[in-house]
Amino acid sequence: MKAYQKKGRLTNGMGKIEQYRTILEKDVFQSDEPHWRRISKNTITLFQVLIDQDLSDLILVLEHYPRYREWVCEHFRYAYSYSEQSADIDAASELLFMGEPFFSKQFVRNVVRKLPSISEWSLEEIKEFGHYILERHFEWHPIIVNHYCDAVSTYTQQQGLHPLQVITLMSPIKKIKRQKTYDYEAEDRDAVLDIPYMN
Repeated sequence: MKAYQKKGRLTNGMGKIEQYRTILEKDVFQSDEPHWRRISKNTITLFQVLIDQDLSDLILVLEHYPRYREWVCEHFRYAYSYSEQSADIDAASELLFMGEPFFSKQFVRNVVRKLPSISEWSLEEIKEFGHYILERHFEWHPIIVNHYCDAVSTYTQQQGLHPLQVITLMSPIKKIKRQKTYDYEAEDRDAVLDIPYMN
């Protein structure tokens, strides 16, 4: 199984959520407070850990505790890079669907930054992944699909490949109709900010 493929269901029953209930049930959610005072320090730490991981458990928590969805999307403004762990693509896609009412450029950019990069993959792995994109593109969020179609296209342009190799890599990508979606590339004050900050 490839690193980018699902290892199992994102929501695997009530068993796994129990490990988070102790913190979440004790939290006093104060929706009218500023970001850093809206939830307890323990809950902030929990969400920072979940964002730091592959996002699968984050989705599990947000499915059971939807009141935190807006806070998590806002918190991605501060969550630049706690580790080098990539996101599970399906979990990242689900987070984008959940987060659509609360989109900001920095939230979307930081979700995209957590996606597995194809830059270290072999030609054969990218070829297989192109077919995987085609297989999954109706289920993934358009931002995810567009990102990976662009990534494969950029790879073919930069690697000096034989024309037949380019055709092979781009064949599944050309079967995918690009969807217009949220523009997170436009410059804003956070566009090139790469360190966490609080305000």
